[in-house]
Amino acid sequence: MPRAVRLRPLEHEGWVAMDFLRQQLFNIIAFVFLGLFVAVWGSVLLRVGFWVPDGRTAAPPLNGALVTAAGVLATSLSSLTASALGFTIAEVRRDEEVRRDLAPGDADANVAFNPAEVTARLSGRIVAAVVVYLAVGLLVLLLWLVKGTASTDLIGAFALSLLGWLIGAAGVVFQTEKPLS
Repeated sequence: MPRAVRLRPLEHEGWVAMDFLRQQLFNIIAFVFLGLFVAVWGSVLLRVGFWVPDGRTAAPPLNGALVTAAGVLATSLSSLTASALGFTIAEVRRDEEVRRDLAPGDADANVAFNPAEVTARLSGRIVAAVVVYLAVGLLVLLLWLVKGTASTDLIGAFALSLLGWLIGAAGVVFQTEKPLS
Protein backbone atom coordinates (compact mmCIF):
# COMPACT_ATOMS: atom_id res chain seq x y z
CA MET A 1 0.00 0.00 0.00
CA PRO A 2 1.52 3.41 -0.97
CA ARG A 3 2.47 5.74 1.82
CA ALA A 4 0.61 9.05 2.10
CA VAL A 5 2.76 12.14 1.68
CA ARG A 6 2.36 14.76 4.38
CA LEU A 7 2.82 18.34 3.28
CA ARG A 8 3.07 19.69 6.82
CA PRO A 9 4.61 18.15 9.91
CA LEU A 10 2.35 17.09 12.71
CA GLU A 11 2.01 19.56 15.58
CA HIS A 12 3.97 17.36 17.99
CA GLU A 13 6.89 17.09 15.56
CA GLY A 14 7.20 20.87 15.57
CA TRP A 15 9.78 22.93 13.85
CA VAL A 16 11.74 24.49 16.63
CA ALA A 17 13.94 26.51 14.30
CA MET A 18 10.99 27.72 12.24
CA ASP A 19 9.05 28.70 15.35
CA PHE A 20 12.05 30.62 16.60
CA LEU A 21 12.44 32.42 13.25
CA ARG A 22 8.73 33.20 13.17
CA GLN A 23 8.82 34.64 16.70
CA GLN A 24 11.98 36.65 16.01
CA LEU A 25 11.19 37.80 12.47
CA PHE A 26 10.87 41.51 13.33
CA ASN A 27 14.05 41.39 15.40
CA ILE A 28 15.89 39.71 12.52
CA ILE A 29 14.68 42.35 10.06
CA ALA A 30 15.70 45.14 12.44
CA PHE A 31 19.11 43.56 13.02
CA VAL A 32 19.76 43.20 9.27
CA PHE A 33 18.61 46.77 8.57
CA LEU A 34 20.69 48.30 11.38
CA GLY A 35 23.68 46.11 10.48
CA LEU A 36 23.46 47.23 6.86
CA PHE A 37 23.21 50.86 7.98
CA VAL A 38 26.33 50.51 10.15
CA ALA A 39 28.26 48.62 7.45
CA VAL A 40 27.48 51.10 4.66
CA TRP A 41 28.09 54.19 6.77
CA GLY A 42 31.16 52.60 8.34
CA SER A 43 32.55 52.13 4.85
CA VAL A 44 31.83 55.78 4.00
CA LEU A 45 33.41 56.96 7.26
CA LEU A 46 36.54 54.88 6.69
CA ARG A 47 36.96 55.99 3.09
CA VAL A 48 36.49 59.67 3.89
CA GLY A 49 38.28 59.55 7.24
CA PHE A 50 41.47 58.00 5.92
CA TRP A 51 41.50 59.90 2.63
CA VAL A 52 44.34 62.38 2.33
CA PRO A 53 43.87 65.28 -0.11
CA ASP A 54 46.14 64.79 -3.09
CA GLY A 55 45.67 68.14 -4.83
CA ARG A 56 43.84 66.56 -7.77
CA THR A 57 40.43 66.02 -6.15
CA ALA A 58 38.64 68.02 -3.46
CA ALA A 59 37.03 64.98 -1.83
CA PRO A 60 37.47 61.21 -1.90
CA PRO A 61 35.73 59.42 -4.75
CA LEU A 62 32.80 57.25 -3.68
CA ASN A 63 30.98 54.98 -6.11
CA GLY A 64 27.36 55.74 -6.97
CA ALA A 65 25.97 52.59 -5.38
CA LEU A 66 27.58 53.39 -2.03
CA VAL A 67 26.34 56.98 -2.12
CA THR A 68 22.80 55.89 -3.02
CA ALA A 69 22.67 53.13 -0.41
CA ALA A 70 24.04 55.41 2.31
CA GLY A 71 21.57 58.15 1.47
CA VAL A 72 18.56 55.83 1.37
CA LEU A 73 19.53 54.11 4.62
CA ALA A 74 20.15 57.38 6.47
CA THR A 75 16.89 58.92 5.29
CA SER A 76 14.93 55.77 6.08
CA LEU A 77 16.34 55.36 9.58
CA SER A 78 15.83 59.05 10.35
CA SER A 79 12.20 58.89 9.22
CA LEU A 80 11.50 55.61 11.00
CA THR A 81 12.87 56.76 14.34
CA ALA A 82 11.26 60.21 14.19
CA SER A 83 7.85 58.78 13.28
CA ALA A 84 8.05 56.06 15.96
CA LEU A 85 8.87 58.66 18.60
CA GLY A 86 6.12 60.98 17.35
CA PHE A 87 3.47 58.26 17.29
CA THR A 88 4.44 57.08 20.76
CA ILE A 89 4.20 60.62 22.14
CA ALA A 90 0.77 60.99 20.51
CA GLU A 91 -0.37 57.72 22.15
CA VAL A 92 0.80 58.89 25.57
CA ARG A 93 -0.98 62.24 25.14
CA ARG A 94 -4.17 60.53 23.98
CA ASP A 95 -4.09 58.18 26.96
CA GLU A 96 -3.53 61.17 29.26
CA GLU A 97 -6.59 62.89 27.75
CA VAL A 98 -8.67 59.77 28.40
CA ARG A 99 -7.27 59.37 31.93
CA ARG A 100 -8.08 62.99 32.83
CA ASP A 101 -11.39 62.93 30.94
CA LEU A 102 -10.32 65.83 28.72
CA ALA A 103 -11.72 66.71 25.32
CA PRO A 104 -9.54 65.51 22.43
CA GLY A 105 -6.68 67.94 21.89
CA ASP A 106 -6.78 69.51 25.36
CA ALA A 107 -3.73 67.57 26.51
CA ASP A 108 -1.63 69.30 23.86
CA ALA A 109 -2.20 72.67 25.47
CA ASN A 110 -2.51 71.92 29.16
CA VAL A 111 -0.83 68.63 30.02
CA ALA A 112 2.83 67.70 29.84
CA PHE A 113 3.50 64.09 29.00
CA ASN A 114 5.78 61.92 31.03
CA PRO A 115 8.98 61.16 29.05
CA ALA A 116 9.52 58.01 31.11
CA GLU A 117 6.16 56.70 29.91
CA VAL A 118 7.12 57.43 26.30
CA THR A 119 10.42 55.59 26.56
CA ALA A 120 8.78 52.70 28.40
CA ARG A 121 6.40 52.22 25.46
CA LEU A 122 9.15 52.17 22.85
CA SER A 123 10.14 48.73 21.62
CA GLY A 124 13.71 47.57 22.01
CA ARG A 125 14.05 47.74 18.23
CA ILE A 126 13.17 51.45 18.20
CA VAL A 127 15.54 52.20 21.07
CA ALA A 128 18.32 50.33 19.24
CA ALA A 129 17.53 52.21 16.02
CA VAL A 130 17.69 55.59 17.79
CA VAL A 131 20.99 54.71 19.48
CA VAL A 132 22.54 53.43 16.23
CA TYR A 133 21.33 56.47 14.27
CA LEU A 134 22.71 58.87 16.88
CA ALA A 135 26.04 57.05 17.24
CA VAL A 136 26.74 56.82 13.52
CA GLY A 137 25.32 60.30 12.93
CA LEU A 138 27.54 61.87 15.57
CA LEU A 139 30.60 60.18 14.02
CA VAL A 140 29.58 61.57 10.63
CA LEU A 141 29.04 65.03 12.12
CA LEU A 142 32.45 64.97 13.82
CA LEU A 143 34.14 63.82 10.62
CA TRP A 144 32.41 66.58 8.67
CA LEU A 145 33.51 69.19 11.21
CA VAL A 146 37.11 67.91 11.22
CA LYS A 147 37.54 67.29 7.49
CA GLY A 148 35.49 70.26 6.29
CA THR A 149 35.78 70.67 2.54
CA ALA A 150 37.88 67.51 2.30
CA SER A 151 34.76 65.44 3.06
CA THR A 152 31.98 64.64 0.60
CA ASP A 153 28.56 66.18 0.02
CA LEU A 154 27.12 62.91 1.32
CA ILE A 155 28.82 63.44 4.69
CA GLY A 156 27.62 67.04 4.85
CA ALA A 157 24.05 66.10 3.93
CA PHE A 158 23.85 63.41 6.61
CA ALA A 159 25.45 65.70 9.20
CA LEU A 160 22.87 68.41 8.48
CA SER A 161 20.08 65.83 8.53
CA LEU A 162 21.26 64.62 11.93
CA LEU A 163 21.31 68.19 13.23
CA GLY A 164 17.72 68.65 12.04
CA TRP A 165 16.70 65.39 13.71
CA LEU A 166 18.41 66.46 16.95
CA ILE A 167 16.70 69.86 16.88
CA GLY A 168 13.31 68.17 16.49
CA ALA A 169 14.09 65.68 19.26
CA ALA A 170 15.36 68.47 21.52
CA GLY A 171 12.13 70.38 20.95
CA VAL A 172 10.19 67.37 22.21
CA VAL A 173 12.57 66.83 25.13
CA PHE A 174 12.31 70.43 26.29
CA GLN A 175 8.55 70.46 25.72
CA THR A 176 8.22 67.76 28.40
CA GLU A 177 9.47 70.31 30.90
CA LYS A 178 5.99 71.89 31.11
CA PRO A 179 4.58 71.50 34.62
CA LEU A 180 1.60 69.23 35.15
CA SER A 181 -1.59 71.21 35.68
